[in-house]
Order: sequence, then structure tokens, then C-alpha cells
Amino acid sequence: MVIFQNNIKRFLMHKLNFVLLMVIPLIFIVLSFSGSWAQKAKVGIIDHDHTLLSQKLEQSIKTQADVVTVTDRNKQDQLINSKVDSVIVIPQKFTQFMLEGRPIKLQSYHVQASNVSSGIQTFVSGYLQDMKIMAVSTHGDKNMFYKALDHYQANHFTLHVTSTDTSGAQKEKTMNALGFVIFGLFMIVSVSSRFIMEDIKLKLYNRFFTTPLSIGSYNVQNILSYLTLATVTILTLMAILVLGFHAALGPSPISVFLVLFTFSIVSVSIGILISSLVKSTGQATALSQLIITPFAMLGGCFWPISITPVFMQKISDFVPTTWGMRALTKLVYGNTLNDVIIDLLILIAFAAVFFLLASWRRSEIAS
Repeated sequence: MVIFQNNIKRFLMHKLNFVLLMVIPLIFIVLSFSGSWAQKAKVGIIDHDHTLLSQKLEQSIKTQADVVTVTDRNKQDQLINSKVDSVIVIPQKFTQFMLEGRPIKLQSYHVQASNVSSGIQTFVSGYLQDMKIMAVSTHGDKNMFYKALDHYQANHFTLHVTSTDTSGAQKEKTMNALGFVIFGLFMIVSVSSRFIMEDIKLKLYNRFFTTPLSIGSYNVQNILSYLTLATVTILTLMAILVLGFHAALGPSPISVFLVLFTFSIVSVSIGILISSLVKSTGQATALSQLIITPFAMLGGCFWPISITPVFMQKISDFVPTTWGMRALTKLVYGNTLNDVIIDLLILIAFAAVFFLLASWRRSEIAS
């Protein structure tokens, strides 16, 4: 394992590598949890039904967000001036349609989407779905329906109070922080490509193959060394997030680790591909930086993808950072590993394509 040990030593000897993978993400993680840019959502509610059920819906929203008084006249101004993140309109005959089992659609307005506002919308949709189930099970009997709803709310609110994450704001901060963890792991692109080019420049690449060391063993040890560095980085930053900032990593932090580790494989594959395309360490560093920052921006590491123009959202589907952030968002907002299988498979496909391209390029150079 000469190559493996050599890469680890080189990483530890150069402080810049440590800064790229660990210090920079850590600085932004601290800012994510100390800044005011991840605040509890402010929701405006316009009630055109004025019934007990619409009041109960408003009470449930108050457990998740700050409710602001809004009217039909001023809702646009409130949104434009950022007085509220979103406005929900409860239509007339809301209670009647609910008890009769007829389709109901609440109107909602927002200027720009965020993880907090989307989380509120998800909560309201789930709450309405539960009410529809209760209305069907009670056969439209108003008294039985309200008894079932009171029982549901009592249990629901108890669960909410005892939960380790009681606000969308904490999830918003967690997603901001995880975006910078992804960005830090993407720095492996620069580290891996630079190390390989240094081997070639110092003729170590040729000397290695005068020994019994095979090309396959060289590549495997290289990949393992970078993945080891990634694993240590992930575990360290996740420990800081959980123990230092009580980050809301969803029902399974192990699933979050798996997504981050899979993304690190993609980062390594891109680094190896870059090393097969360039001719010097300087070129490797320059090309890495041209890829890292734009991919991070397109993928939603610095801000939600939903606030970018539509054409950029379409382009973002072709960068791996997007799929890493989508998977993490699903997990943080309560989904399980089964819900991110497609995202993981797409990340693995990215890695496979980049590894194959790098292998083809190496073979072409050798011939």
C-alpha cells in the first residue's frame, strides 16, 4: 500500500489541503448556524371560510411558522417587501367540501422558494391529506370528524414538541451547512488531480511501474486514499454538525453519510478524469477550479436551486452536485433511504462515466 500511504502523508504535509477540505466548509457551517439567513418561515393566511376547521388549520400552521395577518389587498405588497415568505388562501366552503369528500385546493403565493417555505407547503399538504382521511372514515359526520381531529392534533402536537427538531429554521440551517459540506468534498477534485500530476511531473508515475506494482493496483490505491480522506472529512463535519450545532439530519444520519460518501466517489472520479486531460499541475488546478465553483453554484450548494432561472434549473440536472443536494434535502425533511435510491444511482452513474472516460483517455495516451 505504498501509494495509499504516500498520498495520505502528502495530504497531511500540505496545510492547504486541510484548509480546502475541512476549514473552509467549517467556516461556512458556523456562519450557517449563527447567521440570520435561515429563519423561521413567516406565513400569511387569508381565511375566506371562517369556520372552526379553518381556524384549526391556522393553529396547526402556527406550530410550524410565524403567522402574519394578510388581506387580499396587501398580500402582494407583503410578499414583495419580504414581510412574509408565502401566503395561503383558505377558500369559501372549505369545511363543507372537506366533510363531503370533494376535492380541495388551497391557493398559495410566494415570491421565491426556499427550503423553509417548501417545508411549510409540505406540512400543509400532509395535514390536509390527514383531514381528508378522517372525513372519509367518519362519513361526513361533523361531530365525529371534529373529535377525531382533536385527538389527531393532541397526538400530533405532542410528537412535535418532543421532536429533536421543532422548526423549519433548523432544517434550513442544516441544508445550508450540508451544501458547504458537499462543496468541501468537491475540493477532492483539486487534491486528487494535483497529486496524480505531481507523480507524473516527478517521474514517480514511471518509476512505480518499474516495480511489481501494476497499473490496476496504482489506481485502486489512489482511489482508496482519496476516499479515506473523504470519509474522515465527512465523519468529522457530521460530528461537528450534530454535537456542536444540533443539526437536523433527518430520521437516519447514516443515510446522510451514505449520500455524502457516494458524492465523494464522484469527486474522485472527476479528479482522475482531469488528470488524464491536462499536462501539468497548474493546468489541473486551474481546470479543477473552473469545475468546482460553477458546479457547486448550479447544484444548489450555496442557495436553493428553485430561486434560479428555469433554464439554469434544467442545466443543473446534468451536474452531480444537484443530485447530491436533492438527496440530502429529502433526508433532512424526513424521507428515508428508499426515497433517495434514484438520486444515489444517478450519482453512481456519474462516477462510472467519469472513471470510464479517464480510463479510455489513459489507454489512448499509452497507445
